[in-house]
Amino acid sequence: MREPAPETSRLRLTSDLLRRAAMVAGQFLLIFLALWALRAAVQHLSFVLIPLAVALLLTALLEPMVGWLTRHRWPRSLAVLASLIAGLATAGGIVTFVVIAVLDNVDELRRSVSQSVERVRGWLTDGPFDFGGQLLQRAQGWLESNQQPIVSQTVGAFTTLGSVLAGLVLAVVLMVMFLYDGPKMWAFLLRPWRTETRDIVDDAGREAFRSVVLYVRVTALVALIDAVGIGIGLAVVGVPLTVPLAALVFLGGFVPYAGAFVSGVLAVAVTLVSNGPTAALIILGVVLVVQQLEGQLLQPLLQGNFVHLHPAVVLVALTIGGIEGGIAGVLFAVPLVTAVRAVILAVARHRT
Repeated sequence: MREPAPETSRLRLTSDLLRRAAMVAGQFLLIFLALWALRAAVQHLSFVLIPLAVALLLTALLEPMVGWLTRHRWPRSLAVLASLIAGLATAGGIVTFVVIAVLDNVDELRRSVSQSVERVRGWLTDGPFDFGGQLLQRAQGWLESNQQPIVSQTVGAFTTLGSVLAGLVLAVVLMVMFLYDGPKMWAFLLRPWRTETRDIVDDAGREAFRSVVLYVRVTALVALIDAVGIGIGLAVVGVPLTVPLAALVFLGGFVPYAGAFVSGVLAVAVTLVSNGPTAALIILGVVLVVQQLEGQLLQPLLQGNFVHLHPAVVLVALTIGGIEGGIAGVLFAVPLVTAVRAVILAVARHRT
């Protein structure tokens, strides 16, 4: 007797399956529309949201000190004032030190730049490629023909600088308010929620802020190590602007990958202009060693244990942030992803 052939599983396009597919597609469409509306709102309100984000990062940087002082029975107003003075003194001291170092070395750097320009001009004129000054003449002609756009862009840069200063003042004021009335503001935001939902929102918000605090601490520590390592190399070689370049490396460390690359290239370029190609090659080696130490040891050890973000996630976040928000997007992309991850984990923990 012949056995019946086994039935093969088939995917049948039934009305129920089509209905479910349509529902899933509609949900994805709603998510896309919500993200598009959020993007439009963020771009429209960027003049307020960017200072707000800066204020939150500065609050995350100073909140541990405020909390430590309040735990030692300092009045909160006095703790906020002391933390603000300490932060301003540190930032002002760094800026003053950098400006003094630049002013002390500006004459030597000007002479080095003039000598480098003369060497390049001589190489272009008498070098093996025999440019005969045509390249310089073309550059001069381009500057003369585009003088008006250059002036307009310069005026626009001053206008942008004024907007940046206004945003910085707003960020500092918001930071002081967050440090002083942060607990009251958070309690006010939790008041409309129901009791069960309020616990979830409270836990998610605190976890998000804690993750941003850890990110700022770890990033500052990694940036400081990078600045010290590259600064020692610059000092040994004898580069005139050692302190400003080390400070730039420290600031660039707050922008993952891109900041370290740009500050390293600038350090090598200044060394090439001021000390010649041999010193520039030495500094290039120092920058590569320090960045390899950061990428292979510091980032996995510190950010892997505290921030818990895979490098692929960081790169994707930086790419999207840079395309959508420019410099501000690159600066806030990773802290935003860190906070969103903390919120998702907190909500999932309450669900289970």
